[in-house]
Amino acid sequence: MARFEKDFRQLCRQIDSLSAGQARASCDNIFNRSNSLSRASFLSDSSSSDSDESNSSQAFYIEITPRDGPYAHGSFVFRIEASSESDYPDCQPIVSCLTRIYHPNIDTTYQNCYNNVCVSTLNDWDGGANSTFEDLLQGLMFLFHSPNVDDPLTSNVSTDEKEFLTNIRIAIEGGTIEDYDNDPFEMNYGYKQYLVEKEKQQIKEGEQIDDNLVNILTREPNFKQLFNADTLEFLMNNTSESSLSHSTRHNKEASINS
Repeated sequence: MARFEKDFRQLCRQIDSLSAGQARASCDNIFNRSNSLSRASFLSDSSSSDSDESNSSQAFYIEITPRDGPYAHGSFVFRIEASSESDYPDCQPIVSCLTRIYHPNIDTTYQNCYNNVCVSTLNDWDGGANSTFEDLLQGLMFLFHSPNVDDPLTSNVSTDEKEFLTNIRIAIEGGTIEDYDNDPFEMNYGYKQYLVEKEKQQIKEGEQIDDNLVNILTREPNFKQLFNADTLEFLMNNTSESSLSHSTRHNKEASINS
């Protein structure tokens, strides 16, 4: 597995420039472990923890956070591991998305989180010069900008473009997609962080607070942890009465007083 680890380190040196700062890699899953991740990912990580400790060089993690496109500002974690069937790089690695997502080529429906990604880099993998982790990263990033609805891995995704794009945002921002999976989507952890940073930047620059943005954030059950007391007070004082429900304002005031 010396080749696997060597190629991983090579990817780490280039990942920032290859992804324009939209991806990170780590030998451990250091990325956000909030409940936005599919519950199955916890089972997967737990069940494989013993093998990871003894063979840490056989797997690593990539987090991708697209800046634009249909999946903009969401964050998605992938586990890349060597196959047990044959030696790397002769055999393609196993790629698993651990973050719940609405995507035609990534199947996380019904808590599936193992070997659930269809990307051309894996289909064309031959262990040669064009079969590298850098190529795999580029293939994964391409999926977020140009999902292939004509050749889906899961049949649960809409083929109507408008509905498809709407469902992507529901999955990232949180909500229920009709006739899809069993459970509603929770707000993606990367998108949640994006909203928090956006709000903080507006406060820093003294801009008008976006009432709709505040409403989205305060719907989160753990919103008290997103802001400190001073920020919460500022938000409450700078948000119009009409934009906040009585219960939301009550929650903010309780948070400030706690």
